[in-house]
Amino acid sequence: MARPDDSGLLRHGALMVVGTFAGAVCNAGFHMVAGRLLPETAYGALVAMLGIILAFSQPALALQNTLAHRIALLRRTGNAAAAAACFRRWLPWPVFLLIPLVPAAAWLFRAPLGAFWHVDPALPVLALALLVPTLGMSLFSGLWQGMQAFAWLAFAPQAWGVVRLALGTALMLLGLRTAAAPLLAQGAGVLLVLALGFLYLSRLGARAARPPIPVTASTASPVPVPPAPAPGGASSLRYLLFSCLSLIGYGLLMNFDTALAKHLFPADTAGLFAKAATIARTAVFLPVPIAAALFPKVATDGTLPPDTARLLRRALLYAGLLVTAAAAACLLFPRLPWYILYGPCPADAAPLARSLVRTLTLAMSPLALVYLLLNFEMAQNRFRRPLLLLPCAALYLLLSFLLRSRLGPHAIPASLLAVSLLALLLLSPRTRSPMPGKRFQ
Repeated sequence: MARPDDSGLLRHGALMVVGTFAGAVCNAGFHMVAGRLLPETAYGALVAMLGIILAFSQPALALQNTLAHRIALLRRTGNAAAAAACFRRWLPWPVFLLIPLVPAAAWLFRAPLGAFWHVDPALPVLALALLVPTLGMSLFSGLWQGMQAFAWLAFAPQAWGVVRLALGTALMLLGLRTAAAPLLAQGAGVLLVLALGFLYLSRLGARAARPPIPVTASTASPVPVPPAPAPGGASSLRYLLFSCLSLIGYGLLMNFDTALAKHLFPADTAGLFAKAATIARTAVFLPVPIAAALFPKVATDGTLPPDTARLLRRALLYAGLLVTAAAAACLLFPRLPWYILYGPCPADAAPLARSLVRTLTLAMSPLALVYLLLNFEMAQNRFRRPLLLLPCAALYLLLSFLLRSRLGPHAIPASLLAVSLLALLLLSPRTRSPMPGKRFQ
């Protein structure tokens, strides 16, 4: 009889949640320090720039998912030794293409970017330059995810949060009370994650270089191993393109609120909004790592693996319980996380602050389940419904602009709630899953 968790989903999901919680603690500590040491306008600018990095680094997750998908198939077909070679084939072209392109484009358009977000023009340049090393970090996460190296995937990427907290605090205490100092600290943390990734890759390459164990009658498997899929080609490029477009849509929904508020509202209101959004996002992101644990377990080249529907139901239940508990805490006690992170809220701003914490938490909560369903569809190599997140993101931006005169700062959470529920409906699982072995269209 199979064990209750024979797939390892709950065990690996719990490991991912623990790692992400450790990262969330570092993130909370960072915002606790930055929110107290930086002026309100500087903190609003910082969170807006971090929102830009989060929103536009989502396409980097397309590379992560493409690599994880290919490497998971290699591992499933008994060809895990080819994972290092597969990774090296993917590493050069995106990195070498974007190293000069992104910073140059940001520098060229620094004046309109600064004017759009009402910040120093150097800040968008710095923020967009961080996208390039963040891309490399996503590549290594794809390697760890595809190999189901969940201890590495859970904890190695959190190193950037530790460095950002320690170095950013030191820089701000030394008197660098601008948004640039913590952004530079974040860049240093990302470089540390890249170093850990290359360490894992060297160890993986060393294992792959060992001579194989001779196959004898006693060690030979009676079940033939299917051929490994090719690690590249048109199918991988198609997968990369469609997952990139899908993740751009999700990234705008999940992370663009603070950048939008920085453009639409005065600096003091945008700073208050940034603090409320940070609290809501920290709570809602807690169950998101379950999607990373689910992805390689249901990855397919066109046929449905066994127990896929059961794994999806279990993951949705697990994530739903976590996000419900976290959201309920923010909805019932909005002052508590605010006080922990930022200290007492000014009396004149307290009603708006509490209202924004509640409405943003409510608006973002469906997106935790949307992310899990999005990863499930991408693992199954299906993109018809994930691509609908792009028009959802466009609708979200449009509604925010249309409602701002009537609802003020609440225009963004109201628009996000409506669109996030629509996205959840569009990506909801079908009533009947395909039978194992049936190819998807």
